[in-house]
Amino acid sequence: MTDARRFVGWDLTDPFARSPRPVDEAVVDGDGRVSFSQRVWPVTLDPEALAEAFSIRPGDVVVVDGPQALANPGAKVRDAEARLRAPGRTPDVLPLPGAPFAGFVRGSVLLFAALRAHARVPMLDLDTPSLSHARLFEAFPGATWRALAVEKLGAKSTPEGRARRQALLEASGLRFEDARTCTHDQLDAALCAWLGWLTRTRPGHVFAVGLPLAQDTDGTLREGRILDVKRGVRTAP
Repeated sequence: MTDARRFVGWDLTDPFARSPRPVDEAVVDGDGRVSFSQRVWPVTLDPEALAEAFSIRPGDVVVVDGPQALANPGAKVRDAEARLRAPGRTPDVLPLPGAPFAGFVRGSVLLFAALRAHARVPMLDLDTPSLSHARLFEAFPGATWRALAVEKLGAKSTPEGRARRQALLEASGLRFEDARTCTHDQLDAALCAWLGWLTRTRPGHVFAVGLPLAQDTDGTLREGRILDVKRGVRTAP
């Protein structure tokens, strides 16, 4: 891996659910060790509360399983989501909770905006053109698992499917200290953290899909690229 930098992955949940589930967090350290914890959504999703609940250390590289911005005006889905066949579609206006994925999308877009505005975490395209200098990214694990797999992984809800995914990450150099198989949410968070590591140590193996992130005059973030890897990549830290 690389010096003392941390690579953080978050597998977001819906903060507007009746009983919001905690967000699984994976942190990969300089030796490739993975540790897990959870974040709890604040009661109110104002920018200051979000930035505090999801606070990070200076220098952390954060990759989030959740949309970073809205679609361009008039579009029903972001370009990156369509390209990677993401099940959640982010519209051109902030959705109201209630419809499938609406609360998840709303919470994620608000979180990205809060981290950029209040935690000053630089984002790709809008703050820097370089993958190696941005520190806040979006990922879609479903697409990256497909890119990593040589054969069908099986459903992530099954023990076999989870074991296969964990083995892929172990083959890529991550070290899970607990011998038990992780949950699928933990594995998605670990995959996000691993993608962050790639932006610093193997930038040739990772690329960003979709339209560049842009900002309206009112501050609304739109589109944004999603991290992914080349098919069949194996990169051990």
